[in-house]
Amino acid sequence: MTTLLLLAHSDFTASRANRALLAGLHDQSGLEVAELYALYPSGQIDFAVERERLLRADRLVLQFPLCWYSTPPLLKHWQDAVLTPIFYGEPDTAALTSGLPVLAATTTGGPSASYRPGGPAGTIDELFAPLRATARKCGWLWQPPFALHDVRTLDDAALTRAGEDYKSAVLSMPMLERRLEAVT
Repeated sequence: MTTLLLLAHSDFTASRANRALLAGLHDQSGLEVAELYALYPSGQIDFAVERERLLRADRLVLQFPLCWYSTPPLLKHWQDAVLTPIFYGEPDTAALTSGLPVLAATTTGGPSASYRPGGPAGTIDELFAPLRATARKCGWLWQPPFALHDVRTLDDAALTRAGEDYKSAVLSMPMLERRLEAVT
């Protein structure tokens, strides 16, 4: 069983929080991490590689820092470059991912109070409405988002706990109910 984690951070090595989250999954079997900015520094997504990666997945995790209340540009580009051709040009292939559980995991610089109902930014769930809509269009099972807030103030112990919480969130995700092989 494969958990595909699309990691979209433009400076992952400098991100204590995102590194801590990923470290929380270090012993997770079947984890495939695709660090998008490392794989595609020019921004040119390899559709064939990413299509096969997606088709192998039994669950999908999108991990990224919140960038002006949205996903980083390369993750949005991945959606355009990979999902658009599949879901609008390959309906038989698209059907193979139906029921895929998807979790959006984010880090924020602001405190959690900024992301409460009526707060200055709105809730994380509200901000993720486009991702939820994408999941719905794809026939995927949207999971409650994972968010780690105020990351600049977290000490090592808090980051370790966050990694453990993240692992729990990922492990609690269901797997794709039926295992289908990729169409080539």
